[in-house]
Amino acid sequence: MTVTATISAIGPQALSPDDPMVILFDDSATEALRAVTLIQDFQARTALETINLSIGDTIDIDNQEFTLTYVGQLANENLHAIGHVALVFAPVPEHDRLENALYLTPTQVPDFHVDTRITY
Repeated sequence: MTVTATISAIGPQALSPDDPMVILFDDSATEALRAVTLIQDFQARTALETINLSIGDTIDIDNQEFTLTYVGQLANENLHAIGHVALVFAPVPEHDRLENALYLTPTQVPDFHVDTRITY
């Protein structure tokens, strides 16, 4: 089953051309978190609980497909509970992997904007 989210807000410090990581939360994010995150609204919130992402799966961001090269141990659980996950557009490090992250390839960060659609 696929679940689609739409970016509804982008914090003023959420995107940097020098940072390959994008942090996503649902609308429960605190004001402090909203400054550094993208807020995603889910079309079918109840379906979100059925997602179980694993290495080799793909997500689609505005019709660009990305393959998961690593799924942190907390990524699925946090996505279910608070719509939170970090998207990392970089190679998977040997050590110190983020456990709330999805590492993706290709490693080029897409152009995120309000109304960007993400399909999990």
